[in-house]
Amino acid sequence: MRTVHIEAKPDHLLRLAKQRDPIGAVAEMVWNALDAEASLVSIDLELNELNGVESVRVTDNGHGMPNASCANYFGGLGGSWKTTAKVSPELKRGLHGHSGQGRLRAFALGEQVRWISVAKAVDGRTERTVISGAVDRPADFEISEPETVEESCGTRVEASVPADFVTRLTHEDTAQQLASTFAPFLAANPDVRIVYQGTLLDPAMVWTDTAEYTVPWSEDVHPAPVLRVIEWPKDVGRVLALCDASGVVLDELSPGIQAPGYHFTAYLLWDGFVERRGDLPLAEMDEIGPLLALARESLRAHVKRREQERRARLIHEWKSEGVYPYAEEPAEPAQAVEREMFDEVATRISRRLPGATQSKRTTLRLLREIIARDPSGLYPVLDELFRLPQSEQEELRRILQRTSLSEVIKATGQVSDRLDFLAALKKLVFEPEISRTVRERSELHRILERETWIFGDAYALMVSDQSLDAVLTRHLEELGRGSEVGGATPVRREDGRTGIVDLLLGRAHRGSTGREHLVVELKAPRVRIGQSEVAQIKSYAEAIVSDPQFRDARVSWDFWVVSTEMTDIVRRDASAPDRPPGCIAEWGGGVRIWARTWSEIIDDCEARLHFYRERLNHDPAAEHAMEYLRRVHGQAAP
Repeated sequence: MRTVHIEAKPDHLLRLAKQRDPIGAVAEMVWNALDAEASLVSIDLELNELNGVESVRVTDNGHGMPNASCANYFGGLGGSWKTTAKVSPELKRGLHGHSGQGRLRAFALGEQVRWISVAKAVDGRTERTVISGAVDRPADFEISEPETVEESCGTRVEASVPADFVTRLTHEDTAQQLASTFAPFLAANPDVRIVYQGTLLDPAMVWTDTAEYTVPWSEDVHPAPVLRVIEWPKDVGRVLALCDASGVVLDELSPGIQAPGYHFTAYLLWDGFVERRGDLPLAEMDEIGPLLALARESLRAHVKRREQERRARLIHEWKSEGVYPYAEEPAEPAQAVEREMFDEVATRISRRLPGATQSKRTTLRLLREIIARDPSGLYPVLDELFRLPQSEQEELRRILQRTSLSEVIKATGQVSDRLDFLAALKKLVFEPEISRTVRERSELHRILERETWIFGDAYALMVSDQSLDAVLTRHLEELGRGSEVGGATPVRREDGRTGIVDLLLGRAHRGSTGREHLVVELKAPRVRIGQSEVAQIKSYAEAIVSDPQFRDARVSWDFWVVSTEMTDIVRRDASAPDRPPGCIAEWGGGVRIWARTWSEIIDDCEARLHFYRERLNHDPAAEHAMEYLRRVHGQAAP
């Protein structure tokens, strides 16, 4: 018996042992067996009556460790023979180990560890050697004298007195995790068998799907690297494993992909990693960084394709079950956009949907209604309903914040509503049986307070149905002269009357400090715009122009009088060749006076919406138009 000593501090050696990772330790023992050209590796746990682990054994039929080499194997830290060998001596397998630290991982399986190894000696004899180590003296290993035996070659690692965390090896997903680790190697070496607790590790029996993609990195690299993706029914821990061409895992990186509920292991197979394996932990920053980026891009494309397939399967199931909230295929672009977002969101949360058919149907209909009206409001509803985990919350936020979907849905919904309103407005002002009953202030005026876009998309309501004094107050506030409001004098028309303005709208000039103010005087549809109506709107304009309190070079004023028709005299003024159509007077200081008909205003609006209407294929039918008034304006709709 002789003792070999590692010149390193015990605490450093125990850090290398990674004692809280027993599954990784088992994997390391198996890799050592495969590096020794084993074709059969068995992992066995001895359990007590409480299902606790008493000991761990890893047995292989590899070529073993000759006694003369054991001092070299166990007495140094680093400098493993595998670093220069690259491949195994006879079968030419790619080698996993290279750092000379693997035997320390055995201390993650137990405080006492023995290696019983049978190998061919230089003189041809078959000899057995026992190497022993203890966690309280991790720098010292005792090596027995060789014993001549008539046995087959191989090594058995025995670990006893395990710590509590070794019970992780008894979890039902341990075999699956090991299968994921060795999947590419087993696929490339079908003659190799790994058995865990009597069960053969066969990735093909546990994976749900697999795919391979060539990664065209460089024309000088032949053969090109291959990305192999294996999907699992349960979470085995996502990694991007860097392997040689035969599937030996040399290092593991983060896959760098978000895909909640999607379980996979990605293996990038390329013999060029063998030459660089000492630098693989820093691979992101060296010359093979672009290769890793291409591999991740292929992985994202794979996951996206799988997600599309899964989504199609789910939607087919929902349709068969009768819970899908859309009866027909989308006939319009706007419907297609809405459907796309619904499908993506609903399939993302499919695992959280209630099992009962009626409850599932109700939940999916609720999602549809929210998406159709306000996609941005969907997240808090889903969070309240399902209490989503953090990873799914982040993914859902990303989906709902995508302007390509949620903003398009909002915009198309707004265009549809505006088209419906224009159709309803035509009925209000043009159809005799309706227009005769529409009163200016109590109905049409109140409706237009909430639809100011009809006078121009950029206008905002400033004053409604208030006096010229209120107009002055808002004017001063918008110009930052609010301090003058308290000392303002009343605004009067020429005849001394106060004057009530139906609507005062305002907008800022884009890219400047100037503003435009629009005063709208509404007339009931049955009232034609004649000289008296023009005189009224001009009196408002005169009151404002003549009052020094309104003067500001940054503000221009437009005054509209609006009704269904106008007299011939007014129409001649509104058609003067030296003024814009509808303008009946222009005064100094940026003041213009207009006579507008509803048909002109509606035509202008439809022209602005024409581009969107063609792409929406929206038909503002009468029932849609009147439903819009009832929904948005309530009792104001006739």
